[in-house]
Amino acid sequence: MAAHALSSASEFVERCHSVSDTNIVIADFRSLIAGYGFSASVCGAWDGFGQQRVNRFFFSDWPESWLKLYAEKDFFSADPFVEEARRAMTPFLWSEVEFERPLTPRGKEIYAIGRDYGWREVVGIPIHGPAGYQGMVSLASMKDITLSAIDRGILDMTSRVIHERCRKEIGFGVMAQDTPKLTARELECMQWVAVGKTDWEIAQVLGISSSTAHFHVESAKKKLGLNSRAEAVARLTLYGLL
Repeated sequence: MAAHALSSASEFVERCHSVSDTNIVIADFRSLIAGYGFSASVCGAWDGFGQQRVNRFFFSDWPESWLKLYAEKDFFSADPFVEEARRAMTPFLWSEVEFERPLTPRGKEIYAIGRDYGWREVVGIPIHGPAGYQGMVSLASMKDITLSAIDRGILDMTSRVIHERCRKEIGFGVMAQDTPKLTARELECMQWVAVGKTDWEIAQVLGISSSTAHFHVESAKKKLGLNSRAEAVARLTLYGLL
């Protein structure tokens, strides 16, 4: 059984790289996860930082009635499952989050409504990339699901492959914009800003005037399109420049 599952997953990966029509490989993915008992799936991502953060769904076949309910009640802002995706590195289950994480009253309400709707298990595959990029593939079932370690590994691999195929298809996120072109001095000043140094302290360390240090910091912020030093430090950290 395990050998057959691995073979099917390998064939899917090959098709994901060779079939030109993305809709066909999405259909293949849905067929593959159906073998594990999942009847609905969604794939999407968030990219950017702060107010410039945007999200995009690549595909979804969740019931329209559930999507409408989810949006009307603004579940996204308090969904424990979404919160788990932000910190998790490996696949996790809806049921695991419910029993292993302390839930807020709002989180408990979301779980209760989800169970009343009919959901029994959901698998989340978190995907983290550079510059604040985050994606997730969710697989849902209206019946109890038991997954082995091999099952989780296969779902993890195939979900990442279909996510990347869809992401590349539309060119979404992952350094879609050019990395800000800061000068060596601007980066040097921002490195000291990151550890809490003032303009005067940066000037003493680098042997320049306080006004010059301030100029370089402000220039870096302008190139990043940001107004605060904290945001600039966070953005440069996400870009791997600090």
